[in-house]
Amino acid sequence: MSVEALPYVNWIFWGALSGGTLLAIGLTEWRGGTTRGYRLFMAWSILIGAVIWVLSETGLAPVPVADATAELRRGLVWGFLVLAVAYLLAVWRAWPRVPLGTAVVGGGVGLAALVSLALAGEAETGLFALGLVTAAVALGSVTAGMLLGHWYLVTPKLSPDPLRRLIRILIGALFAQGLLVAWSVVTFGVDDAVAWLTGLRFFVGVVFPLAIAVLALLATSAPSMQSTTGLLYIGLAAVMAGTIGAASLVYLGWGAV
Repeated sequence: MSVEALPYVNWIFWGALSGGTLLAIGLTEWRGGTTRGYRLFMAWSILIGAVIWVLSETGLAPVPVADATAELRRGLVWGFLVLAVAYLLAVWRAWPRVPLGTAVVGGGVGLAALVSLALAGEAETGLFALGLVTAAVALGSVTAGMLLGHWYLVTPKLSPDPLRRLIRILIGALFAQGLLVAWSVVTFGVDDAVAWLTGLRFFVGVVFPLAIAVLALLATSAPSMQSTTGLLYIGLAAVMAGTIGAASLVYLGWGAV
């Protein structure tokens, strides 16, 4: 992987984190159940992530594998920042149903920006795009879930349903990632030079957090959410490592994400 590609790995991470988190919150809030304090905290966190993403975008050096959709990508990233501000304002002012719609649309714009980067490549663009989408959903849902777990420590009567929805989204995204990795390995093979990284990405970034997510879902039946929150901490670290590893593999010349 050339040094020029490193800023793109950073760009993917912040895009997946902020865009995926906003989308996960929007999907979870479709049926409600969280507190305004949680949504406000997440809105500020997402806005910070969006600002870092924009700064990452402005620092990207032009490279052939990304130039084709640069203008579209840049517009979508700035659009995501605007929607992140709108989501914060909607939650702050407690506008009915507006935060939900803004979160879903904003998350969709974030994922569209990730897809636009994938479509700029010359090979396996569909696989790369699907990989970025599932990575964003996984990273966003585990981040939102881990942080939501802390609210149960101060709000014991809070329904476990929102957390369970986030964990189910995480399980679905990780399962889809596993299928994509397996499909890519079978279809395109693996370069011997990155075989160890491929295995590490699959077992540490997919299989391990998938097992953790299942355990976390089972733990939501307990009276206390401390075990679930602790498991999601571990899952977050693994998913982060998997997201960075997947982006690195792409820029090492392998199509599997």
